[in-house]
Amino acid sequence: MTFSINDLHLIAKLAHIDVEAEEMSSLAEEVNSIIDFAEQMQEIDTDQILPLFHPMDMHQRFRDDEVSESSCLQQLEEIAPLFEDTHYLVPKVIDTGKQDV
Repeated sequence: MTFSINDLHLIAKLAHIDVEAEEMSSLAEEVNSIIDFAEQMQEIDTDQILPLFHPMDMHQRFRDDEVSESSCLQQLEEIAPLFEDTHYLVPKVIDTGKQDV
C-alpha cells in the first residue's frame, strides 16, 4: 500500500491539517516508509511467540474494593479557581470556529 500526494491532500483536509505543498512529497515518502516498515513487521512469523502481557514478571497488588464515605468535593471547590455545580470551569483552549450560542 502506498499513499500518493493526492491521498495525503485528502487526509490532511479531512483532519483539518494545513500542510504546505512543498512538504507533500517528503511527507509522502515518510508515510510510505512507515507503511513499508509495518508491512515488513506483518511478514514476521510470530506463531511460536507467546503473548507478552507485561514486560516484567510481577503481580499487581490491588486494594480491596470497599465503600467509604470520603468526599473531598468541598475542599476541591475551595481551591479551584472556578467551580460550579460540582464542575470545574476552565478556559476554552480549542477554537472550533463556531460561534458560542
